[in-house]
Amino acid sequence: MEKKFDKQQYDIDYRKRFKKQFNVDLNIEEYNELNDLLTKHNLTKVQFLRNAISSLKKSKKK
Repeated sequence: MEKKFDKQQYDIDYRKRFKKQFNVDLNIEEYNELNDLLTKHNLTKVQFLRNAISSLKKSKKK
């Protein structure tokens, strides 16, 4: 019998192969300030982190 495609399992396997999580503990004040800034600049946490990485790469080249 042929196995049905299981999207949920596929997504789990995909994340295991191609993704990693980045977790950080912030003080409550820092967390609130960051969330306010992200909202103000209409950024997601992922976009913020990618921008920070890009900025660090650019400053390293100077």
